[in-house]
Amino acid sequence: MSRNPFANGPRSVFEDGLPEQVQAVIEAIETDVIRSRILPRTRLIEDHLMEDYNAKRHVVRAALLELQRLGVVVKPPHVGAQIRRFDEQELDDLYRMRSVLHHAAVAMIRLPLPPGRFALLEATMRAHADAAASGDLIAIHRTNMAFHRELYGLCDNPYLADSIRLHDWISFPVRAYGVADAGALEQACREHADMVEAVRNADRERLDWLSQAHMERARSIYVKKFLVR
Repeated sequence: MSRNPFANGPRSVFEDGLPEQVQAVIEAIETDVIRSRILPRTRLIEDHLMEDYNAKRHVVRAALLELQRLGVVVKPPHVGAQIRRFDEQELDDLYRMRSVLHHAAVAMIRLPLPPGRFALLEATMRAHADAAASGDLIAIHRTNMAFHRELYGLCDNPYLADSIRLHDWISFPVRAYGVADAGALEQACREHADMVEAVRNADRERLDWLSQAHMERARSIYVKKFLVR
């Protein structure tokens, strides 16, 4: 019998043991990025975050440190914490790396997949589809991350899977704008279903193509929003 990864809600994407108050502040910052309330290079001032999220200073600092560890927040000298903003070269470099990682993971997946593992992958896909229907932005983001983690975790190489997870987080400031975009979200749900179907059919070539194409919509939104003059 396959385990249900969402028996108690989406699986945490943070390291085990992160305090609940810190997770709450991180979720609030994520949501504000997704809703464009916090934009790339927006300064994250502790006093303002404490007031906005009704949190103590040590909690806010811990949340910013975790987001910095994940690559979402940067701290340029003499500026302070801010959401990462990519220029064109950085964006190209990031997405080339993501492409290499995804291609490597798909090549390592042993197909056909055992029924139990396939059922778990399908469950994560349906959980994201349900979140998309609910309109809950943080649930959409988290279940999307969970689906990617489950899919690329099928490579059974923990180092590669962790690298993909890290680069998913580094790219969050890019991908965030696709969460609140109805067209991008509909496309993401459709592509998730197509990837699951490719796994079902042991069609590695199509899965590889989908894993590459899946990254482009959110990237395009970011480019139009921040890089097109």
